[in-house]
Amino acid sequence: MDLEEACRALGLQLPESQLAVLRRYLDLLVQWNRKLDLVAPAAPDQLLRAHVLDSLLLLAMIQPPQGGAVADVGSGAGLPGVVWAVARPDLWVLLLEPRRKRAAFLERVTLELKLANVQVEPVRAERAAANPQYARRFHVVVARAVAGPQRFLHLAGGLVRPGGVVAVPVGPDTEILPPFREVRRPVPWEPGRTRRVAVAVA
Repeated sequence: MDLEEACRALGLQLPESQLAVLRRYLDLLVQWNRKLDLVAPAAPDQLLRAHVLDSLLLLAMIQPPQGGAVADVGSGAGLPGVVWAVARPDLWVLLLEPRRKRAAFLERVTLELKLANVQVEPVRAERAAANPQYARRFHVVVARAVAGPQRFLHLAGGLVRPGGVVAVPVGPDTEILPPFREVRRPVPWEPGRTRRVAVAVA
């Protein structure tokens, strides 16, 4: 399943211009992954499914509000934040990545893809939450590979506004405890597999 087919399967109507930007992002990910080990080494089609398509799946599951603010904590290679920013230009996306080389990669991606709705901050979630500019500002706070739901809520809960959500993708065997609830959806390009997200409302 290619990028366009995956978007259709997820109910995401992206014009060719946005699909082209996502393809360019994948090219940059492949290119820079050799130098920075941004994600586990894999062929481009595997990186597409495991990272770009997975980020789109999470976007379809979480559905940030129109014009909302999103914080991607421990963004790493820009997953899911860069993908969300391309697919949903109405969102304002803050990429929090304390590792300097990865933050520099995110800055380059933001410039190359001309993402005016993205800001990169090379700080941890706790420090960002202590900054009045970011505290209690975000409609969605998400992390794809930072910590378990309870730990992540402790680290990043100060970023989410009242009524906003904290969203943590989890594996098939992870127990989801209150205040989190489970959101799940079949993975269209992997028959028989289900994606799970732990979601808590602030």
